[in-house]
Amino acid sequence: MAPVASTPTWKDVVRDALVSLGGKAHLKDINAVVKGHPKTRTNPTWKYTIRRVVREYTIFRPVPPERSGIYEFIAQPIVETATEKMTGAEADDHGRAQGMLLALGRMYGYETFAPANDRTSRSFQGQLLGDLATIGDCSHFCSKTSLPRVRQIDSIWLTEDNDGTYPAYAFEVENTTKVKSGIDRLVEIPERFGVELFIVAPGEHEQKIFDGLIIQNRFRRFRERIRFRTYQQLESLYNAAVEHDDSRSSFGVRERRV
Repeated sequence: MAPVASTPTWKDVVRDALVSLGGKAHLKDINAVVKGHPKTRTNPTWKYTIRRVVREYTIFRPVPPERSGIYEFIAQPIVETATEKMTGAEADDHGRAQGMLLALGRMYGYETFAPANDRTSRSFQGQLLGDLATIGDCSHFCSKTSLPRVRQIDSIWLTEDNDGTYPAYAFEVENTTKVKSGIDRLVEIPERFGVELFIVAPGEHEQKIFDGLIIQNRFRRFRERIRFRTYQQLESLYNAAVEHDDSRSSFGVRERRV
């Protein structure tokens, strides 16, 4: 039996339109190409969706001057992964854990988000975290009051329906003094999405802090959705995923990547 073709996302549609226009075009020209696409039939605000998409994904870059309405397509950097070990150095391991999470999200076929400052200041296995993040703007799925905190969440994995992307998993990498801050940021994601939330931290000491916080009144209703995972558990998952990816590639089976 032949595999079922996946439905193109709005990201796919806009990318294909831009490529057909030579890789750079004004929004009105992108709209002209997309007009009549099957996805527009179920989305009456498709022009607004296209405007959101070019601002949201990192593969679309605005062309100066500001508000020119012109965007160009930038190919997503290829993620080259290798097995990794935590070192025990707090500053190093935070960025390492964040890189593992973003790489895992890409391997599992999700769109990925990291805070703007981290995308340019932190790296993982020789690549800036910005090379691992496919989403540059998360303002469309949360309110203005929540946005400042949500923008600082270490890693978010997103999926997409005809209305756009929305979060599926969110991770905060924290050390002893910041476990509460991490939970505070995670619970700002609107509950309607049913996002799976994770605190990822070094070990047992942080686990005890987490266990004490999650029974407090403010967080109690989230305790079925917020999980604690250690650096060691993340390391094991990441390395297993990399080894599986290598085995899959050696066998000759391709996997859809975002």
